[in-house]
Amino acid sequence: MNLPLNKQHSMPVYLQLKEALQNQIEQGVYGSHQQLPSERYLCEHYDLSRMTARRALQELIAEGLAYTQAGKGTFVSHNPIDEIKTLNQATKQAAYCSLITHYHQVLINHLLAFRAIEAEQLIREALANFPSEINVIDLFLSVMRQTEQQWQQGQIELVAHNYAITTIRSQLIALATTTTSSFPPKAHILLACAPDDQHEIGLLALAFYLRRRNYQVTYLGNSSVALDLPKVIELVRPQLVCFSAATIRAAKQLATLSQNEALRLPQSTSNRILPLFTFGGVAFCYHPALIEEVSGVYLGNTLETAITKIEAWLQPYPAM
Repeated sequence: MNLPLNKQHSMPVYLQLKEALQNQIEQGVYGSHQQLPSERYLCEHYDLSRMTARRALQELIAEGLAYTQAGKGTFVSHNPIDEIKTLNQATKQAAYCSLITHYHQVLINHLLAFRAIEAEQLIREALANFPSEINVIDLFLSVMRQTEQQWQQGQIELVAHNYAITTIRSQLIALATTTTSSFPPKAHILLACAPDDQHEIGLLALAFYLRRRNYQVTYLGNSSVALDLPKVIELVRPQLVCFSAATIRAAKQLATLSQNEALRLPQSTSNRILPLFTFGGVAFCYHPALIEEVSGVYLGNTLETAITKIEAWLQPYPAM
């Protein structure tokens, strides 16, 4: 076992170790109920303190990825993915869909009944059983879409809808701010909602995806202040900025903001000006005519399209 640990990196070593072990669990290196390396092994082979090794294993246990047996050690939790891996491709896909549907419905039931402990336990189990990107696309976002539809159709109260959104949002924030590689980032990206825009779920999912792909992300969140953005950009010096708008008003704000010269910085490899301003959001999905009003690069109607365009745009940049 060779784990990529960098003691000079700003990310704490125990989190690097936890992330590396989690990746090996998700990749099937360690299967259900298989014993993980002991504290002593980790200390001796990676020159770590006992506290560092212990914290890494405790983080895995806290997220439901592992459990302890007194006097025996730390073991991987039961993982239905192990069973799915043995199936042929067609059966495997059906099994994935069935399992995701199960988690989706049970999580909906917990959230609408305000069962906080049960909902958190189920989310931890889902994070342990599926690759993180599957959770974001097929579980978290689908749960949010369903509760939104149920509220609009009068099937649930606004307070239940808000509770579900707040719970999912907190999970996305955790994923978007802690999924960090120990390797040097490819490029620096700044993400923000349009001024006065409170809708940040899609942007949080994008932040998570970009961090998973080893980009450095500065996430400003919702209700960005237009007057402060040029100062932030000058300080951060990102290779790209991405703004999200969920309403017509927010899209109009972006149209004005996109004219600001502070959002354009010289490209180091040529004399041309690099248009750093990119944008997306549901406002442009429902009102495509607004796209032409914004001076920048439109990232498309889906997260997948946005990521593809961002990676293509930043391709010339070496690792920072």
